[in-house]
Amino acid sequence: MKRLLLAVLLALATMPAMAELSAAMRAIERGHYATALRALKKPAEQGDPHAQNNLAYLYEHGLGVAQNDAEAFAWYARAADAGLPAAQYNLATLYLQGRGTPTDAERAFGWYEAAARSAYADAEYMLGECYRGGMGVKRDPATALSWYLKAARRGHSAAQLMAASVFYSGEGWRREPAKALVWAELARQAGEAQAASLIARIARDLRDGQKAEAIEQASLCKSSGYRDCPE
Repeated sequence: MKRLLLAVLLALATMPAMAELSAAMRAIERGHYATALRALKKPAEQGDPHAQNNLAYLYEHGLGVAQNDAEAFAWYARAADAGLPAAQYNLATLYLQGRGTPTDAERAFGWYEAAARSAYADAEYMLGECYRGGMGVKRDPATALSWYLKAARRGHSAAQLMAASVFYSGEGWRREPAKALVWAELARQAGEAQAASLIARIARDLRDGQKAEAIEQASLCKSSGYRDCPE
C-alpha cells in the first residue's frame, strides 16, 4: 500500500494537478479502490505513467477490481516504456515471477537494470539478488555485493542485511567480519528481523574492541547519511 500511495503522491507533486489523480488519491486514502480505479483510467489511457503504474497495482493486487496479472502487466509495461522507475521495477518483478507473462529472468534483469539507472534502491537490491543467484545474468557474487552496497547506502534495510551476510561469509569476496557487523547493526536498527541473529554470529569472531569500533562506525555511517560507510 505504501508503494501505491507514494507513487500517487509523486504524480501529484511533479505533474499538473489533474482532477482524476486528485480524486484517485482521495479514494485510496479512504480505501475506496473501485472509485480510485475509475479515476485512474482516464489519465492512464491518456499516457500518464504514474496513473498507469497505480492502475496496474490495483489490478495486480485485486483492489477495487478482480485480480488480473495480465492487465497489471500491460499497464506496468506502458509506464515502464515511458521511463517510470517504479513501473520498471514492478514489470521486472512480474517477469521474474511469471505473472501475466511467461517467466523471463533475462527481461526481468534488464528492467531491474533500467530502474537501477535511476537510483531506484529496490531495483539496485534486486540486481544484487540477480547477480548472487544467477537470475538472468551470469552469477557474480562480487558484483552482487556492489549492488547491495549501492542500495544499502540509500538506507535499504534488506540490502544492508545482505551486504552484512556477504561480508561475513566471504562469498565471492574476502571475509570481513568487522564490516559485516557494521551493516548488520544498521539493518537491525532499520528493523530487519534476521539482523540480530547474524550479529550474534559475527560477534563470536571479533574481539570486544573490534565490536565496539564496528558499532561506533555504524553510528557514524548512519549520521553521515550513509556516505561514511564501509565498502
